[in-house]
Amino acid sequence: MNRAGNTYWLNNRQVTQRVSAQAIPTLPIRDISREIVPTVLAWLQLIPSWIFLAMILVATVGICSTVIVRSKAELKASTTEFSRMTSEIASIRKSNSSLQSEIHRIATDPFTIESAARERLGMVRPNDVVVPIESGRPASNFGTLSFVR
Repeated sequence: MNRAGNTYWLNNRQVTQRVSAQAIPTLPIRDISREIVPTVLAWLQLIPSWIFLAMILVATVGICSTVIVRSKAELKASTTEFSRMTSEIASIRKSNSSLQSEIHRIATDPFTIESAARERLGMVRPNDVVVPIESGRPASNFGTLSFVR
């Protein structure tokens, strides 16, 4: 209990206890390299040079074939995407041409203008008789039926 309240031993620890450092013995790297390098070189000289050439060629063929296969897969995906986009563009152009023809018809044909005004806007001529009728459509409860006098 006396030590828990007294922190003198913590503060004074470096003075009372000396750190003992041990030196790591140095390895004679030059001596080891002088022994290992000639044995490795002697071992490598036992392997014929055509084996090294064959290993390099096999690695090169493997890398090149991987690149070719990946490129072909990307080309196929790009071709599929291009054909999909081309067909989508063709359908949008067809839709645009039909909308342009409808715009031209609505702007110039009097019968189309009148039918659009009657159906879409619910307009009638001044001499028409409007009779409300019930409809099965959920948008409105009543439809209109007009008679021309």
